[in-house]
Amino acid sequence: MKKAILLFLFSFVFTQIFSQNNVPLIYQRLQKTKISGIDDSLLTGTCTVFENHTTNKGRIIKLNIIVVPGIHRDSLLPPIFDIDGGPGFADTKNVFFYTDSSESSYRQYHDIVLVDVRGTGKSNSLYCPSLQDKKTLNDNFEDMYPSEAVKDCYQELSKHADLTQYTTTNVVLDFEEVRKWLGYNRIDLLSLSYGTRVAQVYLKMFPQSIAGCVLWSPIPASGRMPLYFAKYAQHTLEQIFTDCRNDSVCNTAFPNLKSEFNTLMQNGKASGFHFSLPDSTGTLKSYSLSWNVLETKFRELMYSPNGIRKLPMAIHQLYKGDFSIIPMLFPADISTFNQYYFSEGFYLCITCSEDVPYIKKDEIDSLTKGTFMGTYRIDQQKQACANWVRGNIPKDFFQYTVSDVPTLIIAGGFDPVTPVDLSKAIASRLKNSILVFIPQMSHMPDGLSNSECFDKLLIDFFSNPIKAKLNLDCIKEMKPPEYSIKQNK
Repeated sequence: MKKAILLFLFSFVFTQIFSQNNVPLIYQRLQKTKISGIDDSLLTGTCTVFENHTTNKGRIIKLNIIVVPGIHRDSLLPPIFDIDGGPGFADTKNVFFYTDSSESSYRQYHDIVLVDVRGTGKSNSLYCPSLQDKKTLNDNFEDMYPSEAVKDCYQELSKHADLTQYTTTNVVLDFEEVRKWLGYNRIDLLSLSYGTRVAQVYLKMFPQSIAGCVLWSPIPASGRMPLYFAKYAQHTLEQIFTDCRNDSVCNTAFPNLKSEFNTLMQNGKASGFHFSLPDSTGTLKSYSLSWNVLETKFRELMYSPNGIRKLPMAIHQLYKGDFSIIPMLFPADISTFNQYYFSEGFYLCITCSEDVPYIKKDEIDSLTKGTFMGTYRIDQQKQACANWVRGNIPKDFFQYTVSDVPTLIIAGGFDPVTPVDLSKAIASRLKNSILVFIPQMSHMPDGLSNSECFDKLLIDFFSNPIKAKLNLDCIKEMKPPEYSIKQNK
């Protein structure tokens, strides 16, 4: 009888262990969850890491994770780890993209892993109310980094974070821990903008963990943001002037676009802009707007084809003294959006450690002279970093990544922040890389027709990175929308 009981217990325990070992770790470590607005059940949870990877002691961070499970689970390919940009954007916001029925092709044969990197989203957010809460138009007209607001932000965040530990290298160490914690062998990386810096450092530190990598609008670790922003944005602006002149609709509506812009810039630099607009009750209120704040908004519009196609109209209306377009350019209350999606403190941690300290004074004038942005952005970030702290970075951090991991690089022809020349420099060090150039894309493709072409290129690459066969013919049909010639009210 005792023998029979022992055999039963052994059989039960063995069955439990065997069954558990055959259940992917993602189902053991994460919980099935329903998210409002999404039909499918997703997997959510947190992976605990030390804030300080050097000591592995002290404060811990619970990294917020959402996994969108692959559909064909019997034939899954490596999971796709999505890495967003900024730096400072919370990646889990992208769950709505990957669960949209029109985008389900990404998850046919891949789990999609979304991680709010440390300091963003729900992973010990470094959100700065003093810098980010914009509840009125006047709030939006402030300088980018007022000294007192930066100091307040630093003091508040320092209560729950060692701000020296929010670096790209530590982000990569976090990702590697998440990979192992979820039980994945090798993974694919889909990175955008600053996320491509993370991906390149990942390729350098843990190449054996990566099966394939997409660098979308990439920037190298040596990018020294925002040193080149003025130069690159000026180039894109000149492209827009030329494109408008060659477009019958745009040229008819705005035949003197470049001269109007130059006049607008001169007037703005000389005295700023002073105007009145009705509030929600119809009462006129007076406002003052500096050129530096306006040019920052113009550059922001350049990030997508949708924005680019609105820029000539915005320039023309403001040149004529019509400021009714201002509320569209500067939404009055975006603090709710910012609080979850973007963390300004993380942006400062990264750039004040990895970029701004390495900007040389003698480079600034040569790279900003004759540009519409001038030195404003650099001045603002240098001022902010003077009131921030620097984290440590490895000695080889600025060296280009050299790797033979299959990599797809995507660059846009109108990109004002990561132009194709950067992609070419990165590709030259990646032995098995493919560089795809999309002429009408900016930093983002938003607004281009035939958007499914973009998705198909990525999915085809991830289906077999080593022997990727990409049909680039569809890029010809990725066209921008018509130029806006009047404001939608």
